[in-house]
Amino acid sequence: MEVGELSVELRVLGPLEVRLGDRPVPVPAGRARVLLASLLLRADEVVPTDLLIDRLWDGAPPTASRARATLQMVVTRLRQALGEANVVRTVADGYLAEVPPGSLDLHRYRELVARRRFAEALALWRGEPLVDVRSDSLHREEVAPLLEERLGVLERRVDADLAVGRAAELVPELRALTRQYPLRERLWAQLVAALHRADRQAEALAAYREVREHLVDELGVEPGPALREVHRRVLGDEPAPRGPAVPRQLPAPPPFFTGRGDAIAALDEAASGGGAVISAINGTAGVGKTALAVHWAHRVATRFPDGQLHANLRGFDVSGEPVPPRVVLRGFLDALGVSPATVPSTVDEMAAMYRSLLADRRVLVLLDNARDADQVRPLLPAGPRCAVLVTSRNQLTGLVAGEGAAPLTLGLLDAGDSVVLLRRRLGARRVDADAGAIDELVARCAGLPLALNVVAARAAVNPRLPLRALVDELADEETRLDALETGDRATSVRTALSWSYRRLSPAAARLFRLLGVAAGRDVPVAAAASLAGLPVGRTRRVLGELTGAHLLTEHEPGRYAWHDLLRAYAAELVQEHETAEERRAAVRRLLDFHLHSAHRAGALMSRHHAAVPLTTPDEAVHPVVLADRDGASAWCEVEHRNLVEAVGLARRHGFPEHGWRLPNAMWPWLNLRQDSAEWTHLSEIALEAARAVGDEYAEALSLHTLGCLAKNRSEYDSALRLFEDALRLRERVGDVRGTASTVAQVAGVYSRTGRFEEACRLHVRAIELSRALPGADYTTVTLNNYADTLTRMGEYERALAPCLEAMEICLRADQDLLASVKDTLGVIYLGLGRFDLAIGEFTEILASPRYLLSARQEVFALDNLATALEATGDVAGARDALRRALEVLERDANPRAEEVRARLAELVTG
Repeated sequence: MEVGELSVELRVLGPLEVRLGDRPVPVPAGRARVLLASLLLRADEVVPTDLLIDRLWDGAPPTASRARATLQMVVTRLRQALGEANVVRTVADGYLAEVPPGSLDLHRYRELVARRRFAEALALWRGEPLVDVRSDSLHREEVAPLLEERLGVLERRVDADLAVGRAAELVPELRALTRQYPLRERLWAQLVAALHRADRQAEALAAYREVREHLVDELGVEPGPALREVHRRVLGDEPAPRGPAVPRQLPAPPPFFTGRGDAIAALDEAASGGGAVISAINGTAGVGKTALAVHWAHRVATRFPDGQLHANLRGFDVSGEPVPPRVVLRGFLDALGVSPATVPSTVDEMAAMYRSLLADRRVLVLLDNARDADQVRPLLPAGPRCAVLVTSRNQLTGLVAGEGAAPLTLGLLDAGDSVVLLRRRLGARRVDADAGAIDELVARCAGLPLALNVVAARAAVNPRLPLRALVDELADEETRLDALETGDRATSVRTALSWSYRRLSPAAARLFRLLGVAAGRDVPVAAAASLAGLPVGRTRRVLGELTGAHLLTEHEPGRYAWHDLLRAYAAELVQEHETAEERRAAVRRLLDFHLHSAHRAGALMSRHHAAVPLTTPDEAVHPVVLADRDGASAWCEVEHRNLVEAVGLARRHGFPEHGWRLPNAMWPWLNLRQDSAEWTHLSEIALEAARAVGDEYAEALSLHTLGCLAKNRSEYDSALRLFEDALRLRERVGDVRGTASTVAQVAGVYSRTGRFEEACRLHVRAIELSRALPGADYTTVTLNNYADTLTRMGEYERALAPCLEAMEICLRADQDLLASVKDTLGVIYLGLGRFDLAIGEFTEILASPRYLLSARQEVFALDNLATALEATGDVAGARDALRRALEVLERDANPRAEEVRARLAELVTG
């Protein structure tokens, strides 16, 4: 890595060293060295904070907060010490050492091994790795496997030297190695073979007797097959084979492999259990399954000295059908040295010969791009010392169930690793020069490695192309996939996705296409069934097929998501394969699902809300069935983003009835949530839709809601204009309840602006109108509003009567408004100096169920409780109430937070 005119060298294959040019860079002792070593051993991978804490404290950290704070200080100290040679970066959930190619000796070592330049690779070792770094867990979990890896490379180098006739000169080295590793059979087999080839037969037999005695005495076992075979050749004085059939078929390691620390750890764990290992890596198209498999295979290749086999099974390949097991077996047998004349004729016989050949060998088999379990089964070795790595876009459930394969689902790269990948491909200078564009590129590529690599390739071959230009190309969902074309089908994102799509059943392909018109970040089963017009049970099976093909992800039970590039691909397909009428019918069914489900939830959450009656939905629509308020509130919490995006979907596709009815149905949830900006946006869409259909009732409803929101923001002039327009329409259409509601809201504005006489006159009118309505639920609202105005006037005794009447109605019939009425009653008690009663009312409000208490009501209750507690001399209690109010306000970014913060500061200093 170049820093100005100086290069940085990082060394872990021996004592930890950092050099800048010819100058050593001192690394602080203690935890800073452990931190740097931990990051360099996993260079270019995000190392989670929790793992680093475990390394720094050897599994016995202090409290979590203290450990994280100390880790941050260690990182800072290490960066300061490294100066210009610093490679440590902070990313989400951890840290990484960002190491360009060529600067780390561990990377150079593995690159040389992959090119079979074993002697050069081993020459990079300067002694035991990180001997000057004190961490038992680091040496146990990271250094020990590295030493085993080196020993495997050493054995491969000896094999290579034997193959070119260097037997005599190897003998001294092998005698030393067998003394150092007296139970390692492969080294003894190499020593026996070297002595035999050097015409020292007696010494070869003596060496075999020596190792046999070691094994019997120490382990109680006889020598293994490989060692016995060498002994047999010595006894028969047979010429030793000059070039045993040891296949090395792995493709070249991916040059810019990034991240995947968790997946690598999972594969390491699966391979550490002993016995035959089958790991099935599955994931969506372009997610990097092959890159992970090849990277890991090279990483552990030395553990499999008898060879590595590889086959692309072409299970998802537009160029043709999957490769039959017969063809793959024929290639494997050839690689294992079987004469073509002796290869059996049937698949079963070929598979039996293949299993026999691998029975006593340590071979790694990489089966890439499998179609299904049936294609893989004949290719599985039976030997306990072999390992099989399978990649597929399918989940290979049959292989997991029948053969005990360890499944590993590969997800998308997170933002941190995505940025690291682009930095490695484009260089830190270009990426850092336009960090904003990089973040947007990462988001547009949805964490899909194939897409990130295509974008990086386009930027690399056009060094003068601004990264912002690529962002602009990717911004339009309709042309996003065009921007990810390379002219090469092997690296085309659209083509890669098509391989999975073309394997779907007709029903699954249709549902995937229709998802291209859906709104929201995910879809529950009932919504997908409504979209497709299918029964729920059948839809669940179809969704299972799409999940198995990794075109959807079941990220929560019964809820399915898909990344933005899959969404763009589905949007292309639905335009290409479905008629305009079919697309419009699907959108209508989905909107009906959201509307009728939200209507049911709203009816359970608030009896006070005047929801507009709906017609019975089409039988192909499956609204949710909700049992109670808790269930309705929980459903709204989960579906919130989908409901909001459904309003936009109705607007885009020309469904104005849904455009105003959906926000109205969502009113109880929006009122509880109290996100003013979002609610205003939805109400403006509702107003636009109501005017589009010429529905004055709906127009008045939307104007009234917008007026309430403006009033809550203290925008009183705007609120009055909106209420006046709403009142004119409500009186014209004869909406008595709506008229009473709007009159009460105008009175509330007058009250807040000091026009108390006008406010009281309107309150009395609203109460009269509400008493004329069937039932007494809305009378609670008008009475409570009147009492609130009287408290603002300071007439607490006069306010008590309407407030207590409102309370009586609430307790009898309308629990929805209990918190609001109790808050008013508490304020009255405050004004009357009856602080204990006030504290009781505010405390009861805060104990209300969440579905009855909005964030706004919670803040009011806490603010008023603080006032009451301060009046009784309980300053500590008042401070606690204000702190709780401040937490709610800061969580919602409410501007009132500053006011409460100032009041809290007065209490603290007072």
